[in-house]
Amino acid sequence: MIKVGFLVSYDFKYLYKSIPLVYEASDLIVLAVDKDRLTWSGNPLYIDPLFFDWVKEFDTLKKIVIYEDAFYIAKNTPAENDTRERNLLAKAMGEGGWHIQIDSDEYFNDFKGFVSFLNEKKQYLKNPKKQPIEIHVQWITLFKKVKGGFLYIKDSLDAVEVATNYPKYKYMRATRHSKKIITKFILLHQSWARDDDEIYTKITNWSHRDDSDNVAFFEFWKNISLENYKEVTNFHENDPTKWKALEFVSEAELDSLKINISDFQLFKLKTKKYLVQFIRENLSASTQEKIKTIFKKLVK
Repeated sequence: MIKVGFLVSYDFKYLYKSIPLVYEASDLIVLAVDKDRLTWSGNPLYIDPLFFDWVKEFDTLKKIVIYEDAFYIAKNTPAENDTRERNLLAKAMGEGGWHIQIDSDEYFNDFKGFVSFLNEKKQYLKNPKKQPIEIHVQWITLFKKVKGGFLYIKDSLDAVEVATNYPKYKYMRATRHSKKIITKFILLHQSWARDDDEIYTKITNWSHRDDSDNVAFFEFWKNISLENYKEVTNFHENDPTKWKALEFVSEAELDSLKINISDFQLFKLKTKKYLVQFIRENLSASTQEKIKTIFKKLVK
């Protein structure tokens, strides 16, 4: 069974695009909505009632369930409230099957292909507790809307956990299961490509609110343009090496998603973030150390 969960908050408008992309190939879609209409930071949020009317009209196959609960706990950090909500959402989605969590502003490029990939891994659904696994996809992050298109993060080493057979979340979407598969499937992330007011709402309410000086980064973001974007390098606010450069993509190219993940980029991501599973499970400790040394040189 393919179960998809979305978190519905101040950026609910992006769900008009993200839900249809996964609707046909999913068996169940659960939308988590704070019943008190509060963000993880405790600020009020607005969701247009017309959105729920659209959901009812769109959901011709009766796959979508609205799950309302209290997701803001005053003593928690925004990140803790994020993690808590994802675990509550997982419970609402029920045990069994593949659990997939997608944020409102994330658009799956080939969800049918991803589901086919998961269906080939059915052995992990037999005993999830003994064989927990975390499936990653590539994040293509849109950084800024500019005339004629977008600036996006070029050759980033970003991948995000979206699917698991054992939904016990430890930090936001991360289950931190030891077994991981990093795929070439693409999740297009609206991220920073929003109006100024939306960005300010985002950085003062999201789970990363306390991770860095978001306001300073916001000011930096506002000054980036078509004229100077090529001068920007190593600029991720928490880990500069993750975002090395910006590139322009036209709206037409974005619609057809002519942004490809190279095999070498995927290789660098796998080796930088994790020791490849085969190496850990099949090679001696001394051989592992030799290979890790080689990998470090390759991904610098």
